[in-house]
Amino acid sequence: MSCTSVPFKSNNFTLAGNLFTPAGSSADSVYAAIVVAHPWGGVKEQTAGRYAKELSDNGFITLAFDAAYQGASTGEPRYLEDPRQRAEDVKAAVTYLSTLKNVDPKRVGALGICASGGYVPFAAQTDLRIKAVATVSAADVGSLLTRPFGGGPIKDDLAQSLENAGQLRIAEAKGEAPHLSNIVPPTKPPAEFPDLYKEGYDYYRTSRGEHKNSANFFVTRSIDLIANYDSYAFNALISPRPLLMIAGTVADTLYFSEDAIAKAKEPKELFLIDGKTHVGLYDDTSISVPKLVDFMNKALSG
Repeated sequence: MSCTSVPFKSNNFTLAGNLFTPAGSSADSVYAAIVVAHPWGGVKEQTAGRYAKELSDNGFITLAFDAAYQGASTGEPRYLEDPRQRAEDVKAAVTYLSTLKNVDPKRVGALGICASGGYVPFAAQTDLRIKAVATVSAADVGSLLTRPFGGGPIKDDLAQSLENAGQLRIAEAKGEAPHLSNIVPPTKPPAEFPDLYKEGYDYYRTSRGEHKNSANFFVTRSIDLIANYDSYAFNALISPRPLLMIAGTVADTLYFSEDAIAKAKEPKELFLIDGKTHVGLYDDTSISVPKLVDFMNKALSG
């Protein structure tokens, strides 16, 4: 397996990608390819890169990349979270792979992890070039920020958050720096916090998974870009292309995958890994990668 740094365009942004090519490939070799998109606040060198490498080790060309505004990609203000741009980034990655002479453009799939487990299905709903759709520990960032954790009605304070977002736009226009919020707790959280945030701290803020380009911030006013975003409302449009969603049985985000599968048509599969949490699947790939390899091999067989 070889890894090459590659830039590619997404709207007016230049995205930084890592392209993984199977060992022993030649100039005449043609492969199925997989886009691998990172979690909210993550970068390509973390779990997305791990999955991309291991999938490439199993015979696929893969592309892990930093989303616009994130990591080594361009975009101002830094750390803006724009779901529709994130979906556009996935589509741009498919376009880039489809231009490579050793990629069969009719055999391109996509994998999204965490929030990208929402962005990838959302992109695939209207991008029919994505022939196979997979997620690991999926989450819908729209619901995550506008509803109670675990599901429920819109939060009572959403209107105030949107009012605040408008005022922050005005402040930026007057020259103030963008207001930033943490994604996971910046210090070790108490035991009563949901596992998603406790393990998020352990992965992103310790040597387990930290990276200098993963700063644990989002622009606070991103809420007005996120509040009316729904990852899975049109999941039925993915069919007849196959959908695989992988989640841990004890993940406190499992309800996202269950909701997404319920809204999809066949062929679809919710694959549960016993005893695994949301973040537990970021760096334990012993079951998830073989499942993904089997799924992608069948779906992208041509």
